[in-house]
Formats: sequence, structure tokens, C-alpha cells
Amino acid sequence: MIEVDVVILGCGWAGILAAYRLAKHNITVLCLEKERKPGGLLRTEHYRDFVIDTGGSHVIFSKDEQVLSALLGLLGENVVRNVRSSFINLKGRLVPYPIETGLYVLPPEDRFEAVKSFLEAMLSRYRDFEPKNLLEWIYFMYGSWIAGNYLEPYNKKIWKRLLDQISLEWVSIPGRLPLPDWKEVVKAAVGLPSTGYIEQAVFYYPAKGGIEALFNSVYEKALALGVRVLTNFQLLSLRANDNGIIVNNTIKARKYLINTIPLPDLVKVIDEYDYATTYLKHFDYNKVVVIAVGVNRPAPSCHWIYVPDERIVFHRYAWVSNYSPNNAPPNHSLALLEITIKKDEDVAKSLVASALRDFLELTDLKEDNIVFVKPYLNEYGYPIHNLKIKEARDAILRWLKKKNILSIGRWGSWFYYNMDQVYRNVQDVVDDLVKG
Repeated sequence: MIEVDVVILGCGWAGILAAYRLAKHNITVLCLEKERKPGGLLRTEHYRDFVIDTGGSHVIFSKDEQVLSALLGLLGENVVRNVRSSFINLKGRLVPYPIETGLYVLPPEDRFEAVKSFLEAMLSRYRDFEPKNLLEWIYFMYGSWIAGNYLEPYNKKIWKRLLDQISLEWVSIPGRLPLPDWKEVVKAAVGLPSTGYIEQAVFYYPAKGGIEALFNSVYEKALALGVRVLTNFQLLSLRANDNGIIVNNTIKARKYLINTIPLPDLVKVIDEYDYATTYLKHFDYNKVVVIAVGVNRPAPSCHWIYVPDERIVFHRYAWVSNYSPNNAPPNHSLALLEITIKKDEDVAKSLVASALRDFLELTDLKEDNIVFVKPYLNEYGYPIHNLKIKEARDAILRWLKKKNILSIGRWGSWFYYNMDQVYRNVQDVVDDLVKG
């Protein structure tokens, strides 16, 4: 039997961060990864001289200066600094993102309706009222014009759920959503440009190697400190007792097991998991299909575009060759189209063709500009924060903690974290563990 101090399930971003941080304290660590290649949503594929982030568009930014400094420190000189240029395709017009500070490009009548309804919403708020779900929050914070024309259709498109069944706990995560400032909204409405979502106004990205370069920077350091990684690992069983935690009857964690895989996948293999079964039904998620499109000409001058139009199959597309010039050959470009799918739905055979048709419709490209189209399916893309998930998740996490199992990261915590938020989550949990 293999014995180590800590076993980590999953070797994606959260898993490798935890392994590295533990190893720096001379704690022996074994990472178990079900895929052939570690990395999770931060995997990158090199294809025909293009650099494709198969988990979708990921950039490095943070409101937390300590975390941002740490992330950039991992990359060293392998980093590109970008000033964000992103838009919302609103009825065929590109409105600078975030919308509340991009109103200045709209026709005067739309600007008037947007600022009028925004101020009406702000003035009608009363002290004791609190939005109970995402739909209420959108109208409460932004007013009917911005909510109805952008935020409601966009969120319906990405979540594929009734918005009054989506909770607000993920909205409150610092840096998750930009919050409107009435002065900036009025400024934009009278036609003056403004920059919103300041913490993301400048973002960073690896100069070479795609987003996987960030993962690899930690992975290589972890291996150098003695972290062991087993890939193609199939998790079959897990039981905890006074002597440790046994995985598949062949691996023993003497102190702790740290979980980063989706919580339901963990719970289902634990001995005597009957306690948790009543909670598992509340765990919901969306798959994400990422479609890479190689183009035989340079990209337009922007980074990514949000598409609330329900007729268009993808909710966002990103010109990732503008993140780093090394992501595409000279005089070529690379776009990533992102599409969410409910967990229990199959990917339609026509999806790729539909996405390409819509992409050509939204750009000035022709079919002979397309070098290749390559789809990637990520089974776990977005955890759904429904109205029942907090109670269910918290109950399971308490149950696991009694067994010396700590669950972290986007899927282990079942929280819609960005990369920087995963970094902070891992840092806090591991540091508490080390302190004892």
C-alpha cells in the first residue's frame, strides 16, 4: 500500500496549488488525476501552430493585490499585460463592457431609457428589501432597460435555468460581477466614455504556452519538491477510519484527504454515504463546449464579446490571439466560442455547424477565412448556484470534515470561483491545515 501524509483527488488548478503549498512544508503528497493529462480547465493544446486553451477563455486578474502578485510571480517573465477591450453585442451594436459604463455608444433614446430605469430602480429601493434570487437582483441593481436588454437574456443563456431559481451567493464573491456606480452610469449616459470593472481593466496572460503555462509553473515546482502524480486514476472507493483515509484499498492518507473533484463524484464512492444522498439531488451544473476557430487573417482589435441574443448559440467568443501574439501564426488569429449545456443533455450533432454559422454572421469573415474548427467538451464547466445548494453543500462539507476530508476549489467547494479566488481558497485552507 502506498502511504503519504496527504492524498489529493484531482490535479487541476486547485489540486496542484494545494500539493505545492503542502510540499513546501515538507508534507508528503500524492495527487490522483483521472485524466491522461493534469490541468483541468487550464489545459492547452498545440494544434497546427495555434495555441488552444481547451477549457475556454481564461485571463489573469484579481482585486486581491497579494494574489495577483503571486500569480504573476509564478509566470516570471513569461507574461503579457493587456488593457481590456471587450464588448457586448447588443442588437448588432458593440457596446463597451461593462454595459453601464458603455452606454455612451448607444442612440440617445436608448441611453435615456437605460439611465432613467437605472435611477428609478436606485430611488425605489427601500431599506428592508433584499433581492432573493438572481432575477430580482438584476432588476434591483440595474433597472429594467439594462436588465431586460442584456443581463436577463445573457444570464438565461449561460445558466440555462430560470433566473428566479438562481441564488445570489456567487454574486457576492469579490470580483465575480462588476457592480454599478450611479455616477459612472450617468456619465456614460450623457455620452462620456468611462472604464468600469477596474480590477479587470488590465489583465495578464502567459506570453508563451497558453493558460496551461500558469498551471505548469506550479506543477513543475511541485514535482521538484517531491509531489507524486498518478494520472489515468479511477476512483472506486474511499473509507475513513482512525488510522487514516484509504483510497481504492491501495493508497493511504495518514493525515488528510484534500478533494478538488466535483463533490457528488467524491460522495458516491465513500463508504456509508447514505447521510449525503438526500443532498446530492441539489447539485446541478452545466457542461461547456469550447469551439476553437482558426482564421487566416488578423483578429479585430478586441479581446472578448458577450452575446445575449438567444438566436446565437454561443454566449461569448474571445479572440485569444490578442491575449498573446504567440497563440496564432503570423497574420492568423484564433477565436474561442463558448456554449453551455445542461448536465443531462447531449451535445447536438449540429452544434459546431450552428456555432460556425453564427460566428460568421457576427463577424465580417467568410468560410474561406476559416482554417479549422475544433470542438472540446468540458463535462464540468459551471456549478449552478440554485436556491437549495448552500444548505446541501454546507451539510456535506461538514460531514466530510469529520472524516478529515477537506474539499476545495471550484468543484470541491462547488463555488463559481475564478482562478484568483481558487488560489485564495486553497491558500487559506492549506495554511489552516499546516497550522494544525
